[in-house]
Amino acid sequence: MPSIDVPEVLNRPHPLVRATRKAMGRSQGTVDTRGRAEAIPLHVSHPLADRALRIMHALLTEAENRGHTAEPQTDLQRGEALHTLAIVIRGRAFPLVLTERTTKVPHEPTPKEVRQKERNPWIRLPKYDEEFNGRLALGAPAKSRHQHSYAHSDGARWTLKSRLGLFLQDLEHLAAEGERRDREQELLETERRRRWYAAIAQAREQQIDQQRAKVLAEQMSAWNQAVEIRAFCQAALARTGNAPIPAGEAEWLQWAEAYAARLDPLPHALVTPPDPPARREVLRELANVDAYAYPWPFDADGRWLLPEEQPADS
Repeated sequence: MPSIDVPEVLNRPHPLVRATRKAMGRSQGTVDTRGRAEAIPLHVSHPLADRALRIMHALLTEAENRGHTAEPQTDLQRGEALHTLAIVIRGRAFPLVLTERTTKVPHEPTPKEVRQKERNPWIRLPKYDEEFNGRLALGAPAKSRHQHSYAHSDGARWTLKSRLGLFLQDLEHLAAEGERRDREQELLETERRRRWYAAIAQAREQQIDQQRAKVLAEQMSAWNQAVEIRAFCQAALARTGNAPIPAGEAEWLQWAEAYAARLDPLPHALVTPPDPPARREVLRELANVDAYAYPWPFDADGRWLLPEEQPADS
């Protein structure tokens, strides 16, 4: 079992221990430094305050010897400053609080409560009180997201002092596990991003193919129509034999031939049509993805912008 030595006397206390002693002042009652800036969060009876500070000195000193840091932190909660202390391991902050456990005991009415009860019989007095029982508990603050992740305390067969090594080991394991999960999430996110850009690139190819197929179909339709018009004109001329063609009919057939020439794409050079705009709404339908999940990879002219996210066929 890993162990951390707790000194019997603090000759050179950790800076946070010194700051906490200052925050405690000369109070002889309950020591409560929770929520104090730059102080170790304690909630213990006064007789256990020295032991609590020696334990925290040993823990914080060992954490720093291992390359971790002990950092007072301040967050805003409902517009108010919330001060905590955390051990930071691999960039992950684990907030701490050291408290003394309590035991329920029957409530003994005070003289003041007795007089109030006599004047107002309907007043309900508490049945139990919470009294400190001399056992220290170290863990995450109540109602924090880490509340049940790490905790050690005095027990029937051991003391908190003997569990400090395990406590710090728990934090290191949690930090390593969190780092592993982050790597997994990063890999998953990288794969999601890759698939998204691949889907968008494929949708762009499909959009261009559809545009070109449409132009090709229009060219083939125009060519077939031109061929049919010319065949129609030839059949019209053939039916008259050697007889003169009426002026009106000749004018009509002349216009039809000219129209066929305008329809026919083959006398002109065939070129690839320009690509359509790479609009989000179009590619979203083709790819069946959220078009705003990642930065859009096309510029206004439909060119691919992001060198780190190459199209699927590159």
